[in-house]
Order: sequence, then structure tokens, then C-alpha cells
Amino acid sequence: MNHPDRILIVRPSALGDVFRSVPLAVSIGRAFPESSVDWVVQTEFVDAVRGHPSIDRIVAFPRNELRGWWKSPSGWARLRSFVSSIRGRYDLVLDAQGLGRSGFISLASGGLRRIGFADAREFGWLGLNERVRTAAGLSAVDRMLELLRGAGIEPVRDLSLYVPSDVESDWSAWKSRAFGSASFAVIAPTSRWHSKEWPLDRWTSLTRELTARGLNVLVLGSPQERSRLAGFESLGADVRVLAGEGPLAWSMAAVRDAELVVANDSAMLHAAAGFGRRLVGLFGPTDPRVCGPYERCEDCIRADDVPEGVHYRQRDLGDRLMRQISVECVVAACVDRLDAPLGVAR
Repeated sequence: MNHPDRILIVRPSALGDVFRSVPLAVSIGRAFPESSVDWVVQTEFVDAVRGHPSIDRIVAFPRNELRGWWKSPSGWARLRSFVSSIRGRYDLVLDAQGLGRSGFISLASGGLRRIGFADAREFGWLGLNERVRTAAGLSAVDRMLELLRGAGIEPVRDLSLYVPSDVESDWSAWKSRAFGSASFAVIAPTSRWHSKEWPLDRWTSLTRELTARGLNVLVLGSPQERSRLAGFESLGADVRVLAGEGPLAWSMAAVRDAELVVANDSAMLHAAAGFGRRLVGLFGPTDPRVCGPYERCEDCIRADDVPEGVHYRQRDLGDRLMRQISVECVVAACVDRLDAPLGVAR
């Protein structure tokens, strides 16, 4: 393909998907080192990619501020302001989200080549002028890498993440107050979907087992989940809750510095893979081969009896699949990984 001077990656959300989309930026940077690479990402998730060396400019997508934009003059003004921040700038646009809003963003950019998924939902494919068909059953990462092939770019499977340098001092100070120089494990007990959550009482049992083995435990979650997670701190001085204490970049730094990360099918599991940490992922209705940390399926535990065709959005599902995973099984997996050097699959 002709050398594109300006390239836009459209991947606004969700957070875990933003983490595992970074191979797009790396691949583009390798193929076109002189090109400028911008990324549209939801405002709340800017920290996820703003420290990445392959990205030149972050375009914040104010999704929450744009809700109901058509109802008021101020909403129209916010939409116009966002569109003007991307309009007419790009030779190549990659829509890695495949939804209506990402298709709109791609179209609004005015990009000369707008490449995305042929099966983009919510009519998102209408914003594209080149549509890539992908095989069924691919992992989320491999599916996105197919967009690169459609653009004539050789994929580079580098999911490395970077903590923005401007938070390192404050993060280090908080970590020192919390644990001194002691090692710690990270747990991420929550998920947007109840069907993906291992029961909270089992997370409590796991925390007790980890602290009994001499590890401090740091509990991650969103600021909105602070009250739900506060009870973990009653387990002892060697357990702290980070939710609500700092920006997203602090949670990334916590994962990077952890001896072990244990999480449901959620964003911090993908962060652990991006930082090359020991991890244990817990899965019920979702398949780790498709949704799990890239090329780390051996580090995932899935419920034994998952009905064919089950979907995590089913209203009657609850956490019954996640309850099939025992505390003993998770503890054994944690001990196994803690005994292995970093970088050694177990």
C-alpha cells in the first residue's frame, strides 16, 4: 500500500479490549516508522494507552458526555467538537471495535481508507470503505490482527503495556505506604457482568490463603466499586483496596509490580498478560480461547460444565457457572505459578 502519513486506530472501549488492541499500534509503527499514529479511546480509558511509545496522539472519546447529544444545543456542540478533533486528518483508519459508534467515528474522520470488520454490528460497517471478513472462533487479538492483513501490514504480536511515566512517583509513594517493600498479589474480584464473577466470599477465602503464605494482597476495582470491596480491608493490615484511590494508571502499575494477578474475565487479566505477569484467570460462560489473555490459556481455569450456546448476558444465568470453580482449585493454581519463575508457563 502507499505510505500513509497519518493513521487512526478506533478502539474506544471496553478497557480489556483496549489493552489487547495494542498490537495494532506496534504493527503500524514497525511498518511505517515515519507515520503518525493516533488512537480514539474512551475518556475514562486514556491511561491504558497514553504511555505507549507507538502512539503519537490520543483522541479522547467522551462517550458519557455524548449520551443524548441530540436533545440539546450543548450536546450538538460537544459532538461537533469531537468530530472536528478527527475530521480530515487521516490516510488510513482502522476500526477495531466493529460497532455503530466506531463506524460513525471512522466515517466522521473522513479517512481515505477506512478498514474494519465486514460483520460489524449496529450497521457499523456502513462507516467503512474496506471490509475484512474473519474466520469464526478466532481469539479477539487474532481477529483484530486480520485487519492489519487487510491493510497490507504485517502483524506483530506484541501486547506490551506501559504505565504513563507521570504517575510513577505518586504510585510508588502509595505503594510504599501500603506495603513498604513487601511483595504483593493483585486480585480483581469484580466484573461488569455478574455471570462472570466468582463469588465474593470465595475471593475472601482466597485472600486469606494468600496472606497465610506471606503475600500482601491488593484488591482492584473501579471507584464505583469501592464500597463493595471495602470489606476486604477488615481481613488484616496485609490487605489493601486500591479501588477509588487513584487513576487507572495506578491499577496498571499495581498489576505490573505484582507477584501474581488473579482475576475474572475482566480488563486486569489482559493487563497482566500485557505486563508479562504470573496470572490465574477465572472463566465461566466465556471461552478463554476467544476471550482470555492472549496465548495464556494454560493460566485459565474454566467451569467444568458449561452448556453449549450459553451466553454471559443471559438474565437467568447468575453466577452458577462460576460457582463450579472451587477455592482449592484456585489456590493450587496460585501456588503453582508462584513457584515458577516469571516467563515460565505452568
